[in-house]
Amino acid sequence: MINFTGIKCPVCGKAFTDEDDIVVCPKCGAPYHRECYQEKGQCIFDDLHEKGREWAPPPPPKPPVTAEVKDRECPVCGGLSAHSSRFCDHCGAPLPGQNPFAPGPQVPFQGQGEGSRPPVQNPYQPGGTPQGRYYGQMPFMFDPMGGVSPADTLDMGVSYGDASKLVKQNTTYYMPTFRYIKQTGRNKFNFCAFLFSGAWMLYRKQYKYGIVVTALMFLLYLLYLAASVFVATPALLGLMQQAGIDVSAGLSTGLTNEQLLVISQLITEEPSLYLELCLPMMCLLLMLALMIFIGVRGNKMYMRHCIVTVRRVKSADLSIEPNMTLDQKGGVNTSVAVCMFVCYFLLVNVVPLLL
Repeated sequence: MINFTGIKCPVCGKAFTDEDDIVVCPKCGAPYHRECYQEKGQCIFDDLHEKGREWAPPPPPKPPVTAEVKDRECPVCGGLSAHSSRFCDHCGAPLPGQNPFAPGPQVPFQGQGEGSRPPVQNPYQPGGTPQGRYYGQMPFMFDPMGGVSPADTLDMGVSYGDASKLVKQNTTYYMPTFRYIKQTGRNKFNFCAFLFSGAWMLYRKQYKYGIVVTALMFLLYLLYLAASVFVATPALLGLMQQAGIDVSAGLSTGLTNEQLLVISQLITEEPSLYLELCLPMMCLLLMLALMIFIGVRGNKMYMRHCIVTVRRVKSADLSIEPNMTLDQKGGVNTSVAVCMFVCYFLLVNVVPLLL
């Protein structure tokens, strides 16, 4: 026999108690207070009678979030959160398929610890305040994915969440940049890649291309030094001697118009001298062109590197957890950055002295 205690009467809406006089419909089994049934004179569930179905009690109320099974994996840190959570309980990243600013039940802030996250208010809705979310004691707006959903597809078999695990540092820049490249097909200039070129690639663990670009930059710089010391400088000194300029005095006194005219005539008569004088500048222009190329193509090359790496990790060995492997292969190589700084210092300050 069904215990109707706590179930609401379909007529008056009051919950049944142990003392109530309850009657049951003989056709569908719906419970009523005796006076409610007499008031209506019949069962109100005509649709159940027509379909020959029986009345069933309503499902029990949904348990609170803290009692739910934690089966939602965070795409950033890999931690598990409650099924209805909108943010990761460990790192605070938005969970896949959730809108962090969608209206929902607000959980009061009770201090630090799991389940103690304060409510998130949308600063772009009327009356909203940009108070953001709390990390420790500092309130600020922060989304580690830069507004990109981790569940969205970056490429076949690769999501933005997978790529973020590989990028790790500065995902707020790279995730929106990857989405922009995917949606528009155009590149987005990367100033770090432009300024540091091969060092940036090595720092981002793109070792194959990083070694090639670093070697090219190193070779062009050595060519620039060699062209300056062994080609351009002797050619310039030779022109100055032919123009009657005292080389020992240098250019501290400046050149007269007559001397400049003589040098111009000598270069006109022998064009190879002009090429020798411009050779160091040509090396610098080639270095600049390579830096611009890396600055323009750097983000797209890094995105392709992330996609290829994620695919390789997922297809390598099914017995190994992909998230752990991506965590090991991802991030940046700080030791390479320090090593490149030392090498650059030696190259700029020591090598010219040796030449």
